[in-house]
Amino acid sequence: MKKFGQIYRKKINEHLNGVPHAHPHPTMNYNDYEGRMAKQNLYKLHKYSKDLFEMLDDHVELESWVQSKITKAADYISSVKHYLEYEMEFGPEKNPYHSNFDDDDIEENVHHINDLLPILKKIRKVQESHKISLGDKVQVIIKPNDAENLLETYYKLNEENKKTFSLKLFESKKSFWEMVSYSHSRG
Repeated sequence: MKKFGQIYRKKINEHLNGVPHAHPHPTMNYNDYEGRMAKQNLYKLHKYSKDLFEMLDDHVELESWVQSKITKAADYISSVKHYLEYEMEFGPEKNPYHSNFDDDDIEENVHHINDLLPILKKIRKVQESHKISLGDKVQVIIKPNDAENLLETYYKLNEENKKTFSLKLFESKKSFWEMVSYSHSRG
């Protein structure tokens, strides 16, 4: 079995020597260095991941917070990878992460979990994404699988945790998606 470092060096050499590889570079109309900054962060992530991979034995016991951080990092990188993969293949016009909704399509008056639950049930039933406004500022597009996971998670929680979960959903866009991610991890 090839070691992680050998595979990495091979990919870097292919890239530097102009050998075609699986992911062609998309053409972007930006004059900034976001791609370069992302690549620097990805390089650091790769280096640290490699070091951790080599440090750990299959039977090492890790504290729960360590496991949680590794799981989150893997989930975040996976989301970015799949988003960019789709973007490179089909472009932004077909990407489900981009909004195709007008402001007329927004479900209004969603300020409480009791308003949100029927909408989540509707999304699950019709299997179509919906754009909703949470509170006065936060607008999100909820896909059917997100609605399903949110509902399942909410109904499995005890009363105290339901309150916390509900508050987090309406706190900010970031906290909403953290709760969606949490729901996916429980599903």
